[in-house]
Amino acid sequence: MEKLIDAYEIELTEPGCSPGIGRYGLLITVPADISDIFPYLNAVLDDTLYDHENRILIGRDKDRRCAFRPQNIRVAGIDDVADAPRIAEEIVERTNQVWEQREEIVPSYRERSVPAAIDIYQLLPRTNCKECGYPTCLAFAADAR
Repeated sequence: MEKLIDAYEIELTEPGCSPGIGRYGLLITVPADISDIFPYLNAVLDDTLYDHENRILIGRDKDRRCAFRPQNIRVAGIDDVADAPRIAEEIVERTNQVWEQREEIVPSYRERSVPAAIDIYQLLPRTNCKECGYPTCLAFAADAR
């Protein structure tokens, strides 16, 4: 069976909010639209957030958080730069494996979205007590998303 992803490029990115902390993101860029696989990945990945209309899928495979868009995959939490090519290969192989097995997978179009920070904030005591380790309840709510 044909592979969905047969070529890709990788790039390490630093989080814009915390440059220099030694954790990186991995950007895997693919030449063709891969959004046809999103409903199948939504069915097999853990802890997914899926927006079918906008063609975005965020999920967890093993211990890696991945964000799939039509022409790229972002992987969070790369601690060792030397691991990036291996991690990219694992993610691409897993994606191709799901594509090859799609006839046996019931696609899931179930959408679950991330609550807005303000919605989480409204559930909190709003005292800014700092017991959680954050300077404000709103900062906690934004990070909890």
